[in-house]
Amino acid sequence: MAGEDRQEVVRPEMRVAEVLRRWPELLRVLVEASPAFQRLKNPLLRKTLPNLVTVAQAARMGGLEPEELVARLNRALGVEARPEVLGGEAESLLGAPPPPWLSAPLGFHLDVRPILERGGEPFQAIMAAAREVGPGERLVLEVLFEPIPLYKVLGKQGFLAWCERLGERHYRVHFYRQGVGKGQEVAAGPASLSEADWESYQAEVYIEENLEPPLPMMRVLEALAGLKPGEKLLVHHVRRPVHLLARLQAEGHTYLLKDLGPGQVKILIRKGG
Repeated sequence: MAGEDRQEVVRPEMRVAEVLRRWPELLRVLVEASPAFQRLKNPLLRKTLPNLVTVAQAARMGGLEPEELVARLNRALGVEARPEVLGGEAESLLGAPPPPWLSAPLGFHLDVRPILERGGEPFQAIMAAAREVGPGERLVLEVLFEPIPLYKVLGKQGFLAWCERLGERHYRVHFYRQGVGKGQEVAAGPASLSEADWESYQAEVYIEENLEPPLPMMRVLEALAGLKPGEKLLVHHVRRPVHLLARLQAEGHTYLLKDLGPGQVKILIRKGG
């Protein structure tokens, strides 16, 4: 019976999307709870942002205590549930000491406040900007509120985060991509390659400077398709191909990248199984 009772209340670790799917009438309660939730009136946004955000995270984004929002939602359901807050959620970084990497080079600066002001969803723009930031560089975001869920999302891509509040509706968030600088190697994948692997490969591809996207990626993927799992492809590229690297990781391939300077990047790819 206790398990059944637990399923009938809003819990802090539940995704907002799940709450609205089970109890659509709680949309009004959320919108009234904080101006930050006004965007949920937009049906398109309700298909994206709530899937990423838990009730506890949404509360912090709206300037509320998680216990307060959970209790408010449950009262609207006619339930007086004891509030609970789970560990493991991304926490606010406001007030944290400035990290030593704050002086790292700027890789990309993005102001998503205009998108948010008109009720848009900036998630895809932020993800695209993150792909343009190399190891040792920062992505700087200007936002209307502290984007706590992004800490976990970008953390999975190797970013550290720090946030500062510049005004009532102006937050600046710094994301630092961990890694190494030029002339060094970056390895990724379930079974990392080593220096010795550069000496042995089964195929080789050259990417010219004037080759327009998406042709460079297509050429690499076609060459990779002709290899057996475990075989290696050496790619001579003119730049760090961030979209290709993301594609390789998503498909389970291992790569080793060596940045030799302007216009000279080598990538060794081991085909995944």
